[in-house]
Amino acid sequence: MLDTKLISKMQVLFNLANQPDSSYGLDIWLHDQEIFLSNLRAGNSEAFKSLYKQYAAAIYGMVRRKVADEQTAEIILEKVFIDVFASISLYDESKFKIFTWLHQVANRQISLYQL
Repeated sequence: MLDTKLISKMQVLFNLANQPDSSYGLDIWLHDQEIFLSNLRAGNSEAFKSLYKQYAAAIYGMVRRKVADEQTAEIILEKVFIDVFASISLYDESKFKIFTWLHQVANRQISLYQL
């Protein structure tokens, strides 16, 4: 059974979170992803390193399925992340998830390399 003090605290937090105009000025709650994207757009190297660590293996696997040569796949992967770093301001999170966008950038780099 839950403690009544705990229930009371939970109700206060719930009410604060659901108020459109709180007295604390917390009209907008930033999600971790929004903060992460903001850091990427600001050129934060730690955010970019985190993006690479999180998605490089999956993007490399996708590239490798389309490109037979391992060295070529590594070059394309490098170009993907260079392109992403240079064009992160163009990424629109309302249209795509970050992985979908990275996948599109990778497909574009594969097409350019095969020309």
